Amino acid sequence: MALANFATNVTKYNAGGSGDNIIPDGFIKTVEKVWVDTYVFSSSATIGTGMIIDIAKIPVGKKITGIEVYGLAAAQISATSTNAVSIGARYGTGTVTNATQFLGATTLGTVTFDNMPIMARSNIGVELTGSLHTIFLLFTAASPSITAGTIVTKVRYT
Repeated sequence: MALANFATNVTKYNAGGSGDNIIPDGFIKTVEKVWVDTYVFSSSATIGTGMIIDIAKIPVGKKITGIEVYGLAAAQISATSTNAVSIGARYGTGTVTNATQFLGATTLGTVTFDNMPIMARSNIGVELTGSLHTIFLLFTAASPSITAGTIVTKVRYT
């Protein structure tokens, strides 16, 4: 039985790749790059309300294909419904430009994320324009009493 439904780029590929059917560079036949980083927090570097952790620097013209954050647990940012984390971007060297570009403020509550990542769910595949983008985590509430832990991040782009 033949499939009748095709994703956008499969449709363009099937049409022959001319005119409006050209698939933009970075979506197929490309090598994905991965920026893996860690942030270790301690009694002298606690996670507090309004804290920003830069997790990657992505050049202009690249497309984010995924962002994953590992190691956040309810115990690390306190198990209440008011604690949240977002994934944002800063364009160039300025201040916070879009604190929720890739993930809106997500309340962790009492859910434990030790064994599964928090993942970006917005603007995946959008080309980064203008200037170097700094991808960051923003904690809108957290427990500064946590004195040990490691956050591991993985930002994928083409």
